[in-house]
Amino acid sequence: MALGGLAGGGAGNTAGSNPSGTGSSINYIGNHAYAYSGKVASSGTAFNLLDFTTGSSYILAELTCFYAVQGAGSDMQFTVKLNGEIIGQFNLTDSNDVTEFPVPFLIPSYSHFEVEQDNLASSTEPVAASIVGRVYE
Repeated sequence: MALGGLAGGGAGNTAGSNPSGTGSSINYIGNHAYAYSGKVASSGTAFNLLDFTTGSSYILAELTCFYAVQGAGSDMQFTVKLNGEIIGQFNLTDSNDVTEFPVPFLIPSYSHFEVEQDNLASSTEPVAASIVGRVYE
């Protein structure tokens, strides 16, 4: 596959580009894709940590959600949506609740993928989400 040959969903890896960093979008490097939200303050109002649309290829990926607090904390809810439909939901109460992750997802081509966080206690403790996968034509 040629560099930058993927349509939509993020910039291809072209000469001089820097595909690394955090944000809610999907990034492509060759036949791999990733998105890292970075650590952000949670909120009692739901918002998306990851929010992107795939291009012409599908992605076989693993999602990990993090609750970056020591010991017991608030109830964090992470909701995964594919084309607006809920396809997964995970609740974490402290940084030790990671036994559910990583979770595999097959994300079809031209699909809208979202990971939403909601702090059910309305506090602002830090959370993050990451997805890493292989791109297939």
